[in-house]
Amino acid sequence: MQVFEFQDTEEQILLCLNYNFDQDCESDREMAFKQLGRAREVKRFWNYNTLFRGVRILIAYEGATPVGQLEYIPIEHAPKPVTGAQLTFINCLFVEPKQRWHGAGSELLKACEEKTRDQANGLAVIAYPDSLFMPAGFFAEHGFVTVAQTDCAHLMMKAWRATEPPQFLPRHYQPIKLFGKTTVDVFWNSQCPLWVRAHDCVRQAAKAYGDRVVVHDINTDDRGTLEQYGIATGMFIDGECAFLYPPTPQEVQRALNAALN
Repeated sequence: MQVFEFQDTEEQILLCLNYNFDQDCESDREMAFKQLGRAREVKRFWNYNTLFRGVRILIAYEGATPVGQLEYIPIEHAPKPVTGAQLTFINCLFVEPKQRWHGAGSELLKACEEKTRDQANGLAVIAYPDSLFMPAGFFAEHGFVTVAQTDCAHLMMKAWRATEPPQFLPRHYQPIKLFGKTTVDVFWNSQCPLWVRAHDCVRQAAKAYGDRVVVHDINTDDRGTLEQYGIATGMFIDGECAFLYPPTPQEVQRALNAALN
């Protein structure tokens, strides 16, 4: 297995879509990207726009086949609700499901550490207990320790030099409820193409309900907006959390139907 560093690559997005690289061809790639709509280009522009801030992408290959990806950036520019200094923040780490427990995640972490050891004092990540996505147990096995936590997430750090631990940004979300209407607050940023798609799906689905549904669109690409709310991504219906992960179009539709019926 080999790991290569990129500044931008469509293979990162395809991995997030669980694309079948075993039957890879140009037409299949285009069909996979079609389901994302504009999110494909939004993500690639985000990669380009944050290049000078230090974002990098690692892709693990088994032979010529991509099997996993890791994206990292200095924590000062992290697109997540964290604050810290002199740490490298892991935005996401994803391994193709059938390749999990075969060492791809470990190789990606090892490569990330090797490439950032001279510039940073350690690594930081937001991980989740009892989850296959960014699992806290996986990071703990690789030397990370929890330095802060919320009800559903752990902020973890692996330091190789003395440094101050990172912290979660305080949350300041105050929903605006409107009498006789269902309100949907969508927090999203361009770093995650699946959240871009989810945001667009909410906008499209809400049109079917006319003025019964009011969508508040909160883009957190700007660091000031992220610090204002203390939330990077999420979907709230009438002030209640509906999704912390990017919902599929079907899940968005079901959630709106349930709220209105």
